[in-house]
Amino acid sequence: MTSPDEEHIIRTNGRRMVQGLAIIVVVMAVGAAIAIPNWHNFAKNPPPVSTITTQATTSGAAAGGTSSAATGGAAQTSQPVAQPGTTIVTVLAGSSVQGNPNYSPAAAKLPLNDKVVWQNKDNTVHTATSGTSASDPNSGKIFDTKLINAGSSSTPVELKGAKVGDVIPYYCQIHPYMTAKLTVSAAAPSAGGAATTSTAATTGPTLTIPAGASVQGNPAYKPDPMTAKKGDTVQVINKDTTIHTVTSGKTLEDPNKGKQFDTSMINAGATAKISTASLNPGQYPFHCDVHPYMTGTLKVQ
Repeated sequence: MTSPDEEHIIRTNGRRMVQGLAIIVVVMAVGAAIAIPNWHNFAKNPPPVSTITTQATTSGAAAGGTSSAATGGAAQTSQPVAQPGTTIVTVLAGSSVQGNPNYSPAAAKLPLNDKVVWQNKDNTVHTATSGTSASDPNSGKIFDTKLINAGSSSTPVELKGAKVGDVIPYYCQIHPYMTAKLTVSAAAPSAGGAATTSTAATTGPTLTIPAGASVQGNPAYKPDPMTAKKGDTVQVINKDTTIHTVTSGKTLEDPNKGKQFDTSMINAGATAKISTASLNPGQYPFHCDVHPYMTGTLKVQ
């Protein structure tokens, strides 16, 4: 006979307890059998740290296209910023996977007094923070974009106290294996200078950087190859919405990069000139320092 205190107690027995423990053990064994062989995949593809949604406002656009969301970091733009005196660096898709290319260009040239904007084309958040790592005592002292959302751009950043010749390393605070550097070069010519004037007289063919050239896979230079006679001055017209260069050499790593010719940064809608007076007849590959997948060839006759 049970006491009143035991009326609502559900009793079990040793057999049921063993069955319950057996079920738990089987579930854990199945989970381990799935997780252990795939552990390297889980480590290689970590989930995004966070997803922050920004919402542009009319007042923000009027102030320079910045976001109104309070992310705790710098305001961001949802579209690439292409303004005179601005250098663009791209955070490539797949950057969060260690070993993949991350910042492009990885060794960008920044004219003195110019600002720099990072475009995040990856699917997770990133930062661009001056310094070699989080343990660097000077980390973030020159610049720090804070969080840049996927598909967004940082606000224009001006380097604090930079001078010509400075090489400034930086990294991503979320993915510290992502590293790159900025080299401060001489100030870009003014709008009336040789590199950006749109009214300079030229004697030679015209090389066009078409709209959309910054999107990988789109036509980069027209015509390609470009043919000129020795002594011609080739006029370069940038019809894209962001800055570009025409720099001799196959790639950024070419040891002879820029030795034959280099327009430096050409702002959106501006022009530059390439002199062939010092070039011997032959073929000269070239690329864009800002978007190194943009390539072409100059044939000098």
